[in-house]
Amino acid sequence: MKNFLMGNELIALAAYNAGVRSAYAYPGTPSSEILEYFSKISDEVYAQWSINEKIALELAGAEAISGKYVLCSMKQVGLNVAADPFFSIAYTGVKGALVIASADDPGPYSSQTEQDSRMYAMSAKLPVFDPINPEDAYFLTKKAVDLSHKYEIPVMIRPVMRVCHSRQSIDVDIEKNNLIISNSFEKDTARWAATPKFRKQLHSILNQKLKDISNKYYKEFKINKKSDFAVVGSGYSFAMAMDIVAEDGLNIDLYKLDLPFPLSDELIKSLLEEYEKILVIEETQPVIEMQFARRDKVFGRLNDFITNMGELTYQYLQSKLYQFLGKQNEIEEFDVNVKSAKPRLCPGCGHRPAFYAIKKVAKNRGIFPGDIGCYTLGVNLEAVDTCICMGASVTFAEGLKRANNDKVVIATIGDSTFFHTGVPALINAVANDSKIVLAILDNETTAMTGFQPVPHKHKKISIERVVKGCGVDFCKTIDPYDFDGSIRLLNEAIEYSEKNSTPAVVIFKHPCITKIKYKGKKKVVITDKCKNCKICYEKFECPAIFEDKLANAAKIDELLCVNCGVCMSVCPFDAIAYVDEVDDEV
Repeated sequence: MKNFLMGNELIALAAYNAGVRSAYAYPGTPSSEILEYFSKISDEVYAQWSINEKIALELAGAEAISGKYVLCSMKQVGLNVAADPFFSIAYTGVKGALVIASADDPGPYSSQTEQDSRMYAMSAKLPVFDPINPEDAYFLTKKAVDLSHKYEIPVMIRPVMRVCHSRQSIDVDIEKNNLIISNSFEKDTARWAATPKFRKQLHSILNQKLKDISNKYYKEFKINKKSDFAVVGSGYSFAMAMDIVAEDGLNIDLYKLDLPFPLSDELIKSLLEEYEKILVIEETQPVIEMQFARRDKVFGRLNDFITNMGELTYQYLQSKLYQFLGKQNEIEEFDVNVKSAKPRLCPGCGHRPAFYAIKKVAKNRGIFPGDIGCYTLGVNLEAVDTCICMGASVTFAEGLKRANNDKVVIATIGDSTFFHTGVPALINAVANDSKIVLAILDNETTAMTGFQPVPHKHKKISIERVVKGCGVDFCKTIDPYDFDGSIRLLNEAIEYSEKNSTPAVVIFKHPCITKIKYKGKKKVVITDKCKNCKICYEKFECPAIFEDKLANAAKIDELLCVNCGVCMSVCPFDAIAYVDEVDDEV
């Protein structure tokens, strides 16, 4: 049966069809749809959004050493968080199967970095598959499960964003799997609780596994020479190279390497013997290229033939393939500098008045470390000065305050990110008497990645109790729509923190605007009192308000406006009102 599925959906389906029944993940673009789809395949599966990637991988590893087949997914920067168990489980291996899907973001389009997860796999000595399209992702994920079980080793699949979010028609469906999987934990302290002495032995076993895998996987790989020029590679960029060679009729031999690491020494030797020149096409780091010991025949990133950053585009690769062949480049240049729309917080978003209040109370003496999420867009409101990684707003606040004691430091972090890595940072700030204010922006969901659940959704956990458990005495909650109340509370928090040499926490609690409706509420209008001071649409940056140049006044876009009315609090001329209030004045 033909299905038109996304790459991420096909990874989830392939894992299920190969016997996987448990999956763990932390959301992050471009990987989020893997767990979402897996959770809907069957009632017999277990799928968990874990608090962070480290916990997700440790949970997956625990099931896998008990004989279960498990999938763990994350985005590439999430792999940084999971690095500790990632390297260690490579040594211990697994009994069932463990596939780690780490989705990369060359570009980057929605990440802090464009790091290559394959480099992590290479460093940890784990096999990694690199699919060229969604269909390839399906079949390579199945191979990854089989390889993991056969060699008792975790295996990575690394799709890039174009593979994750592309859709392809493919003849696959949910399969009935009669695989009998043993799922009992067998004690073996020399392996599962290995001390350094036994770790060295495990390292030796891991090295032998890699050697066996590379030799076996590429044993049937054929060199079919028709040209003196070869292009080898993996991933989405190699798929484009395949298209260009076919469409332009270029005289180049192509070799798709499903498993960029570990490569077979014999395969590399054969390619070097057969060809005059070899071009390596891969994103984003030279993982394949580095495994070619001889450099005189090989072109790629290491000799600056291919750019060492950014996503490889069709046009760029076309130019490079012609250059590789020594042919004149007659490719038409296209102007691709399309002006993109500036990302902004949604109309009615509770984060906007919270940021505006933060900026107002700190005035010109504030430093505002921010974090990863929708609320990174507080930078537009001049209320975010730094953004490094998940949870770093709190630790940066502590460091910035120590280096700038005369400043007011107010950090912002989302509810999901607070649980992800913000809690240890807050404990550290308390233990070290840091005079900071932490604003937790609680919209009751992980909004940016698709509304995945947050730990306090079911009321078993509360942010307030966790904050107080970290040792914070000043922890108060307010709806950011109460703008004047937010100003008063932030001033109170600043005074408390400075006086008592300890962090103070303000929780701005308002549901994500996309989850609640304001339709039917009183309509907001701009009255004749408007002086076009630009505060509501420039400083407050509400997307539903714009400048009407003919009228020299602000105007509301009724299609975007959700009638939240928060803009009334920031207008210095009381020019924004509800319709019935205008009628009353008339």
